[in-house]
Order: sequence, then structure tokens, then C-alpha cells
Amino acid sequence: MITTELNEERRQCTQRLEEVFSTVFEQLDTLAEHVVTVWDALAVERRKPTSRDLAFLQATIEERLSTNDTYINGTGVVLEPGELADQELFLQWFYRPASGKIAPMTLNFNRQSESFYNYQGMPWFTRPKLTLQPSVEGPFVDLYGTELYILAFSVPILVGGHFVGVAAADIALHEFDPVLTRCLLRMKNEAFIINGEGRIVAANSANWFVGNMASRPAAAKVHKLEPLSIDWSLVELPTPR
Repeated sequence: MITTELNEERRQCTQRLEEVFSTVFEQLDTLAEHVVTVWDALAVERRKPTSRDLAFLQATIEERLSTNDTYINGTGVVLEPGELADQELFLQWFYRPASGKIAPMTLNFNRQSESFYNYQGMPWFTRPKLTLQPSVEGPFVDLYGTELYILAFSVPILVGGHFVGVAAADIALHEFDPVLTRCLLRMKNEAFIINGEGRIVAANSANWFVGNMASRPAAAKVHKLEPLSIDWSLVELPTPR
């Protein structure tokens, strides 16, 4: 009976997390599809897109941030250098600052500047580029943007198999943490969620701290979370909370 209860707690927890993740990725896939339609249309004219051709995305992005049923703090598209005719680096991104009013993200793309924002080397951009698969990176502090502790979701934008950039979203961990923790608190034993690096994303006990690397006791049960290609796991310990 106890084993059955634990299995059900675990199933409900992983199911809830997978639902949230899948919803975020579905929204990013839709945004990526909008970008692909531009490339496909302009291929007929045999010309490269410009930043003006992507201006229509603003309405879609702002609508997503206004709905905010997936805890998204900022979202948009970030393109591979050289894909646009009028800009080498390009990011169309909007976010919700503390004021609550949706605003565009302004970043420094001057390579000679000390504050140059080089997204080409950031995992949320490079991993989808290399693997052609969705990615969740973090938690980490968004030093160049909102300075929040975030999770960065991203999916590759592919045109005929060619990588042109990513559709991405930031989720502020302080907003998303209640979802994770509420799920874990239904479990009778100590448990935590770790990312692919083995870093703790959420826990149901003060014995485990978010952001720390986690050791896995030999008696712990590790359950891989399933959505898409995300390398996250739920670790359940034999210790009661």
C-alpha cells in the first residue's frame, strides 16, 4: 500500500512538470513557425529577410506575455549571425519588468564594447544549434538582462533543416518555484529535481539548496523526466520529510 502511494505521488509530480514544460515548448514552436513562414515566403523572392520583416512578431510575443499562464518573464527570437540582410546580430525580445508593463529588451551588440552581449556562446543558443533539439538551461542569474534567477527554454528555428536561430523564453525561478515545490511537497519522502548538470532546481526539504550540485545517495531513486529531450530527473530519497 505504501509503495503504491509513493508511486502515485511520483507519477502526479512528474506529470505536472511535464505538462508545464510541454506547454512552454509548444508556444516556442509556434513562434519558430512564424519565423519559418517569413523565410519561406522571401525565398520565392530570392532575398534575405530584414529586421522589418520580423516586426509582426511583436504582437504575438506581447500576447503571450500578457496571458502569462506559463510563468514566462521574457520571450522572443534570437537569430544566427548573418541570417538578416540588414543586421549581423539580431534579437527581438520583450519582457515584463517589475513595473509589469511589457517592454522591449535592449542589449549591446557592439563587439568593441566591454558590455557586448555575445549570445553566440550561451548554452541556450549553442545547444539547440548543435543538437537541433529543445533545451532548458539553468537556473542561472540573467546578468545581461533582468538580473533575475532564471530558467532559459529554447527551441531551434529550422528552415529546410538549416539553423537560423532560436525561439526562447525565460522563466523567473521565483515565480516557477512554487509550481515545482508544491509538486514535491506532495511526496512523503525527501525529494529534489536536478538538471543535466546535477544542479538542484527545486527541493521539498531544507536539507537541499537550489543551485547546489547534488550528491545522490546509493538508496535514492532517480526518475527521468520525459518531455522532449530535457535531461532533468526527480530524485527521491528513502528519508521521510
